[in-house]
Amino acid sequence: MNLKLKKFDQNRQQRGVGLIEVLITVLLLSVGFLAAARMQVEGMRFSQSAYYQSQAYFLASDMINRMRTNSLGVIAGHYDGIATSAAATNPGCSQDACDSKSIALQDVYDWGGYFHSRAGAANFVPALPSSDTVTAHATVVPLNEDIYTVRLVWAEIINGEQTEQSMTVNFALENSDS
Repeated sequence: MNLKLKKFDQNRQQRGVGLIEVLITVLLLSVGFLAAARMQVEGMRFSQSAYYQSQAYFLASDMINRMRTNSLGVIAGHYDGIATSAAATNPGCSQDACDSKSIALQDVYDWGGYFHSRAGAANFVPALPSSDTVTAHATVVPLNEDIYTVRLVWAEIINGEQTEQSMTVNFALENSDS
């Protein structure tokens, strides 16, 4: 009779992995995979945001260089308070000899082409994105006689919502009269 009891006890010992252990392992792996996927999505979003910021800096540098090239237009105030616009018209200064004011108008028109589609432009992709509530645009504002601010605005999706992002670059132009 003792032999039967021992056999019975040996059969009741657990062998292998139980269903509960498998379920707990699957649950822990699922949480880990979801966390890794979330990190991947956030990494892509931060990468896209960094791309837009580098584009904004490139566009600000573009206008700063245009202003440095047309110092007479800067001195005359032709760049003061300029803003990009989808309604801007081409002054045609790229084909003709132009004065400093016309060059400034051409610079604003060309600069606005990074933000707004021009008539007849097929498959236009702006350098900075807009949304229904935020229109990508840029402005130049003089702070004083030699210091200017270039401000660029664009839209980004953050946490599922369209938000306005901006970059402001202050720069000084040396006045040739000094």
